[in-house]
Amino acid sequence: MLYAGFWKRTLAYIIDSILLGFVFFIIGLIWIVIRALGDWIPSPAETSLLSDGANFILTMKTVGRTLLNWGVIWLYYALMESSKCKATVGKLALGIVVLDEFNHKLSFARASARYWSKLLSFIILFVGFIMAGFTARKQALHDLIARTYVLDKRELNYILREQEQRAAGM
Repeated sequence: MLYAGFWKRTLAYIIDSILLGFVFFIIGLIWIVIRALGDWIPSPAETSLLSDGANFILTMKTVGRTLLNWGVIWLYYALMESSKCKATVGKLALGIVVLDEFNHKLSFARASARYWSKLLSFIILFVGFIMAGFTARKQALHDLIARTYVLDKRELNYILREQEQRAAGM
């Protein structure tokens, strides 16, 4: 089987990051316009909060935005990889797909597990991602945890045709 290696997967990640960065940029611009059109004069309650708990409010806004961003990114990866596309936009651009051990598309739960297990690779200084360059089936740590594979789409089509021919011949 032709598994997608480290560099192809890295390029797909870069494409997805650029796409998501563009989406967040547009959302940010929309937010700025909405704020510019809104009322900039804080209420007396907000004024007292700003003087007393400005750091707390700023921290909570930052935490809220970070969690929202993670949620959007998680949904992007999990929904795309569990869809009939079997891949994110970056992976589609490079002709690779994510499959389970039976060469089927991922369930949303498995795609979510695959996404969230990437946190382990971040925690161990990206070693989990680098593993894709050295394992026999080009699996990163999150692929091993979720029991998934990243294959070349042409290879998958060939495998599926072979399976259909075998089934028709029986």
